[in-house]
Amino acid sequence: MSDQPPLSVSEATHRVKTVLEGSIPPLWILGEISGFTRHRSGHTYFTLSDDRSQLSCVLWRGRSQELTFSPEVGQRILAQGKITVYERGGRYQFDCYEIRPAGIGELALAFEALKKRLEAQGYFALERKIPIPGMPERVGLVTSPDGAALRDILKVAENRAPWVEFRLIGAAVQGSAAAGEIAAAIETLDKSNWPQVIIVGRGGGSPEDLWAFNEEKVVRAIAECNTPIVSAVGHEVDVTLADLAADMRAPTPSAAAEMCLPDGAEIAKRLHESSERIHRVLRNRVVDARTRLKEYTSVIFKERTTAIWRGETQRLDMLDQRLTTAGFTFLQKRHHQFDRCGAKLQSLDPEAVLTRGYAVVRRSGEKRPVISSDQLNRDDLIDIAFSKGAAAAVIKDCHPE
Repeated sequence: MSDQPPLSVSEATHRVKTVLEGSIPPLWILGEISGFTRHRSGHTYFTLSDDRSQLSCVLWRGRSQELTFSPEVGQRILAQGKITVYERGGRYQFDCYEIRPAGIGELALAFEALKKRLEAQGYFALERKIPIPGMPERVGLVTSPDGAALRDILKVAENRAPWVEFRLIGAAVQGSAAAGEIAAAIETLDKSNWPQVIIVGRGGGSPEDLWAFNEEKVVRAIAECNTPIVSAVGHEVDVTLADLAADMRAPTPSAAAEMCLPDGAEIAKRLHESSERIHRVLRNRVVDARTRLKEYTSVIFKERTTAIWRGETQRLDMLDQRLTTAGFTFLQKRHHQFDRCGAKLQSLDPEAVLTRGYAVVRRSGEKRPVISSDQLNRDDLIDIAFSKGAAAAVIKDCHPE
C-alpha cells in the first residue's frame, strides 16, 4: 500500500473535477436526444447518444428560455458547452451553452416554428414599419468590422454620398455569441439617438452561418428599435426573420447602401430641373396675368378704362417684380446650396490635395498609401505620385515622427 494517506470520496471526486474541467476546453457535440426532461425549476435535462455511448446534458434555465425550437426525443442536435463534474452525484455531464437542430431540414422546421410564433405576436406587421429617411446624413452600422459587407457599404457611400457619416458597432455575425452581440449593438445605436437609419447585415453564407439573424433576440431588437432599420443579410435568395422584422429589406449590403444614401449627381440634376420648372411657371403666370388684364380692359366702360388699366398695370408690375424677386431669391438660395455641395465634394477629391503641393507615397508594387515612416525600411523602393506625373525613389533613411 502507498505511503500516501487515502483520500475521502469528496476529495477524490474533487480531483477528478479539477482535472477534467481544467483540461477539456468548450466543444461542440453531435448526437441524438434519447431522453428529455424540462424541470419545473426551468432547467432542462437530457441525454445525447450515438450507437456506442451516452452523455448526460444540462441546459440551465436562462439558456433554456432562449431556445428557438422544441427539442424532441430522437432528434439530432448540435450542442455547445463544457464537460463538468457533478460532485454530489459523482458523475460527469455536459453543461450546454447552446443547442440547435442538426441539418438543414431541422433548421427549416425551427425557422418556421419561430416565424409563426413571432408573426402571431405582431413583430412582422406592416403598421410597425418606420419610413426610411430620404437623405440621411448619419448612418449606424451593425456588422463585422472585418467583413466584406462593411467594405461594400463604404465603397458605395464613397461614390454616391461621401459627406454621409457612419458609426460602426462591431458584432460577430455567426457563432453562438453573434445573436447577443447583434442585439446589443442595435440597442446601443438606438439609445444613442445619433443615427438617422441603421443598416444591419453581413455577406452570404450557409443557413447555419446566417442563423444568428433568425434568433429571437435579434428579431425583437430590430422590431422594438425606434430608429429605422434596413436589413441586408446574405444574398437576394437568403431571407431571414431579421429581414421580416426590419423596416426595409435589402438583397445585399451594397444594395442597402444604395437604397439609403442619396446620389450626389442625381441631386444636382434635380436642382437644375427644379430651377427650370420654376422659371417656366413664373413666365407663364406673368403671361396669363397680362392676357387676363387685356381681356378685362376691353369690356370696361370707356371713361374708366384708363384709370382701371393704370391701376391694374401698376398692380401687375408690382406682382411681376415680386414674382421675379421671389424667383431670383429661391434660385439664388438653391445655387448657394449647390455651390456648398460642390465645394464639399471638391474638398474630398484626392486630386485637389495633390495640386496644393502634397504627394502620395506607396511602396513599389502596392496600392495602399504610406502614411508613416514606420512603414518603410532603408533601401525600400517607393513610387511618388504628384498632381502631374510620378517618380520612383529609394529610401536612404527613415526618421520617426
